[in-house]
Amino acid sequence: MQLIFDIGNTRMKVCLAENNAIRPIECWQQYLHEAEEVLVSNVAGQDALPLEVAGHPKCRVLTWQSPEAALWLKGIPAGLGSDRVAADIGARSMWPDHTLLIIDAGTCLTFDVIGRDGTVLGGAISPGINLRLRAMHEHTAALPLLDAEGEHPVLGYDTPTAMRSGAINGIRWEIEGYVRTMLKKYPDLHVFMTGGDSMEFPEDLQRIITRDPLLVQKGLLAAFTPTPTESLSNCNSCLY
Repeated sequence: MQLIFDIGNTRMKVCLAENNAIRPIECWQQYLHEAEEVLVSNVAGQDALPLEVAGHPKCRVLTWQSPEAALWLKGIPAGLGSDRVAADIGARSMWPDHTLLIIDAGTCLTFDVIGRDGTVLGGAISPGINLRLRAMHEHTAALPLLDAEGEHPVLGYDTPTAMRSGAINGIRWEIEGYVRTMLKKYPDLHVFMTGGDSMEFPEDLQRIITRDPLLVQKGLLAAFTPTPTESLSNCNSCLY
């Protein structure tokens, strides 16, 4: 049994991996002493990692410099966030023979492109939905502070709907544009999407998109598995 911690800028997500199944849990403390390993991705700083987790005798923290990451990925850029490293590994563990675009729509919107041989070809980072909404409020005198819940028509009919349209539809079109651009360059492209912000895309793109809210967790599990050639694609009991 393994406990898997994905510590992000907004929240900490914890999963339990047991008998080839991964499931989110809330009260992780009750499992900590029984866990054979604790696997961690942490982009929120050392203070965000609970002391009792850090003190576990088999706490394994993934970073861009981890030797485990090098078994899956080549040319990892210095400082690449551990959540992105884990998501990239998770995608490769399931689709190893394709060029991959991994999109994480969370606090920030991130894009990673991985070549067929595992080389990290590059990517991009832009603000996520809530960051865009907050920035509009904090850097203007009159725009309100909004959350993402609510109407977001293409043509906003008042200030809140116009702001949500710009943030939410803007991100959707940004993702679509990025996917289409990469698809022209890499015809074998397959796309993985993870993160809290989900959205719909045209049917021709839907067929090459795999949505997986546990992609980071699957990548952490794959990274610390002794045989990295084993795919998680058959993990049909993963729960989310």
